[in-house]
Amino acid sequence: MGNIRQTYIKNIAIDLLKKYSKDIIVGDYQHNKVKVAELTNVKSKLLRNRIAGYVTKLLSSIKKRHECDLK
Repeated sequence: MGNIRQTYIKNIAIDLLKKYSKDIIVGDYQHNKVKVAELTNVKSKLLRNRIAGYVTKLLSSIKKRHECDLK
């Protein structure tokens, strides 16, 4: 079973990807965690980590899908 995330986590992550896609690295959770802290005003460490995890997962799935399309 996968994780079910709240819609506000998904919305923030998607907005970050749309605005700052060049600052976020595919598959690098630690870097993305720092960037989420810099680019948002989230004060909760738990919320920041969940957003960074979702951003990393989204980018990884997009990369995999793109690689499959090229084959």
